[in-house]
Amino acid sequence: MISISILSVGLIFVLQGLTQCLSILRISQNNLEASLLAEEKMAEVEIVAKQDKATFSKDASGEEQSGNIEFKWQIRLTPDSGYEDLNKVMDTVYWKEGRRSGVSVFSTYLLIPHDK
Repeated sequence: MISISILSVGLIFVLQGLTQCLSILRISQNNLEASLLAEEKMAEVEIVAKQDKATFSKDASGEEQSGNIEFKWQIRLTPDSGYEDLNKVMDTVYWKEGRRSGVSVFSTYLLIPHDK
């Protein structure tokens, strides 16, 4: 009888560990999707900035849906004080899936030469 109770307690711990691993895996997947979305949006900003400088907006935001995950993103370009053509790009991605939510912030620099 005691051995059955010890085995059942052990089984409960194993199942709790498995559910914890699945939860961590899902959060990791959401972070990966957020980083891929941020990379895609930064590439779009770079293309638009280099093609059409006159109508280019330094702030952009939007929403995306991937399965049952809602992503909201916001990109902001700010001029770098040290170099005339260099801009800092900040991309913030918010995600929500059921009760889980998260924020990922990505930063890089983008060279947009001015026409002289």
